[in-house]
Amino acid sequence: MNNDQKILITGGAGFIGQSLVKKFQKSKHEVCVLDINTSCPIQGRYIKSNVLDFERLVDVVKEHDIIIHFVGLADAKIAQEEPAKSFELNVVSLQKILEACRISGGDKKLIFPSSSAIYGLVDVLPIREDFPLRPTNIYSWHKYICEKMIKAFHNNFGLKYVILRLFNVYGRGNKGVINFFLRKAEKKELIESFGPYQYRDFIYVGDVVDAFYKSAIYEKANNKIVNIGSGKGIQIKEILDIICEIYPGTKWIYKKEKFIIYDSIADITFAKILLDFKPHSSKNFLKKIIMEEIMPADKG
Repeated sequence: MNNDQKILITGGAGFIGQSLVKKFQKSKHEVCVLDINTSCPIQGRYIKSNVLDFERLVDVVKEHDIIIHFVGLADAKIAQEEPAKSFELNVVSLQKILEACRISGGDKKLIFPSSSAIYGLVDVLPIREDFPLRPTNIYSWHKYICEKMIKAFHNNFGLKYVILRLFNVYGRGNKGVINFFLRKAEKKELIESFGPYQYRDFIYVGDVVDAFYKSAIYEKANNKIVNIGSGKGIQIKEILDIICEIYPGTKWIYKKEKFIIYDSIADITFAKILLDFKPHSSKNFLKKIIMEEIMPADKG
């Protein structure tokens, strides 16, 4: 990637996007954020617009060489309860981006955050990119559809792409399972845990940002699908134990799950080769980040 290439980050005001914008700016790359939210403190060019406003989107995409598309509904629970909302934010928003790339022409490259959820129940661990895809819920099915759409535009119109299958991202500002447990513990509420004995691959947001950055600047990742995880598994119960250590007296119970339980750990060999990926993977590091998230609030 040349420094004169222009980068567009849709949904750049979100959890991962804000940190990625700063990383590009620090490296002197020209980056623009397109988002409907203007309340976050992002410096630089910022376009307030809905990605579903197609006419406006085409005008913006024309000006850029690399598009990183973060717009979407990442909450699987909400997606299950409101599938139409998930379809619009995850599938329709991507279709708008793909069509804008086609119409605007040029040598465009799309970087897309997919999900480890599309693997579903696997036969062996760790999970490689060539494993069969077995989506189990609305969210994972919509991500599956998105991947197929991207490949269709690559095969038919020459669009370059990098698809990053993200495992369980954690870090300050994320609204995932760790944050949910922390908020319960802070309020001294009983934590109900579905599937506490599942293994999950928790990947630090700073490492995820690094993967997106390198996907943009490295050409060897072009037209590839890459797992982005720590490469290590940790039981949900171990997360609960950390939180109980931080907040003595916290109680949790096993709650009968209403969904398919499965383990998920990434094989990150491909990421190491293509992206020089070196993620944090220790339980001590995870605990340190959890502590950093709660300490400012505890200090008042």
